[in-house]
Amino acid sequence: MNQKIKVLIVDDSALMRKLISNILTKDPEIEIVDTAMNGLFALKKIKKNEIDVILLDIEMPEMNGLEFLKMKRDLKIDIPVIVLSSLGAKRPQVTMEAIELGAKDFIIKPSGSISMDIDKKEEEILASIKKYGGQKNRTPLNSQYYQKEIEKIIQEKLEEDKKNAVQEVKQQTVESYMTPDITHLTKEKKISHIEMILIGISTGGPAALRQLFSEVKNKKYPILIVQHMPPGFTKEFSKSLDKISSLSVKEAEQGEIIKAGWVYIAPGDKHLSFVRKQFHYQVELLETHPVNGHKPSVEVLFESAYHLDIPVTGIIMTGMGKDGAHSIKKLHNKGNLTIAQSPEDCVVFGMPRVAAEIGGIDKILKIEEIAELINVL
Repeated sequence: MNQKIKVLIVDDSALMRKLISNILTKDPEIEIVDTAMNGLFALKKIKKNEIDVILLDIEMPEMNGLEFLKMKRDLKIDIPVIVLSSLGAKRPQVTMEAIELGAKDFIIKPSGSISMDIDKKEEEILASIKKYGGQKNRTPLNSQYYQKEIEKIIQEKLEEDKKNAVQEVKQQTVESYMTPDITHLTKEKKISHIEMILIGISTGGPAALRQLFSEVKNKKYPILIVQHMPPGFTKEFSKSLDKISSLSVKEAEQGEIIKAGWVYIAPGDKHLSFVRKQFHYQVELLETHPVNGHKPSVEVLFESAYHLDIPVTGIIMTGMGKDGAHSIKKLHNKGNLTIAQSPEDCVVFGMPRVAAEIGGIDKILKIEEIAELINVL
């Protein structure tokens, strides 16, 4: 029998710690080993417990989530962290800082710092814990070094006033996943020319895209992305991605010309589409109703290429549900190369699974292999 995934919950609200615990205790694969009211207490808990993954709030007294992530990095603590905070909806740049500091994923609380309806995020929380908490091959903690350093840090923190959030962070890329070889689909296509690359992605997307674009170097094509995110978040995410990519990354704007070497990310409250204008393509942002429950929707982006009948490469990556699956099959049926992310490094193998099951995928690849493919197109 597999060992349970051991979780540390870090949130300054006793009520939220209880509500989150209620979600986790229902899953037989997960064990809550402890809880902490801020980052400082979390550091103390780490030295006493064996922990596989940390659920971390951002807004906390004494040591907030960003300060904790910086300490964790400096102390070389190799435990994955999933941010679970409401702050991302109000100040998305803070959550991007958390990702840059090494957080593996972020999940936004549905209705503020005290979210009585946190169960709306149950499926997303459990999927992320199982993805990152299940990776057991981590560097063991140097207990002697850690004990000495943590006592020093705790003493310093007790003598200080509450600090502001971290002002500067070093650029980091998400660690590559170490996975065994996968079996590709056997169908091969000859690619003579494409106009652009289209990507649809959801749960687990920020970390996956950071890994992907730290490795993509090909500037011959524009890349258009739909990442399911709330309004206001995508602009800051684009800036964060731009820092670690050799390509130029931005939030898409209405009417702008689509250029090679640029990455355009759909705004969080508009569908991303594009139109042909003489010798170039232009971004078209749509205010229409959600599709498959999403706005932006991957279906809308892929349908744009389908209706214009232009050659593209379509990529569908980690995410719940089926958004984009049927439209990528249409692209596939027209002879376009279509790729799905492997279940081995998906947080949720939902959208890619549906696309593959209905016959819309040519190749199933890991993130690093998707980057390699883009680089040789």
